[in-house]
Amino acid sequence: MNIKNRINTCFIHLKDLKKGKEWYKMVFPFEVSAEGDDFLEFKMEGSGLILLQSHHKDITPLPYSVFFFETSDVEQAFQELTQKGVKTDGIQPFPDGMRGCHIYDPDGNMLLICTPPKV
Repeated sequence: MNIKNRINTCFIHLKDLKKGKEWYKMVFPFEVSAEGDDFLEFKMEGSGLILLQSHHKDITPLPYSVFFFETSDVEQAFQELTQKGVKTDGIQPFPDGMRGCHIYDPDGNMLLICTPPKV
């Protein structure tokens, strides 16, 4: 099969991209590699992340996280996110010694900030 064993880019479709761009830039102070009226691309290590303006009338927020943003100190990340007024559900334990917290963007999409598995 001619499909590579890696994920190239993750897309998050948003109802209100303007509001979403402001929120994501405030929460994740990553370098922006490209931006237009209907998208924003962050410069990332590994897989890319692009925010897109949804062209669907109805869009259901992601009720679960499909990837996680890695952190070595979830307590510090949680404190910083809370200080920024980000909606979160607190720090939780996960399998393999992982710990993380779910946060919610303005559209209600669930995102995960998490420590990597202990090896």
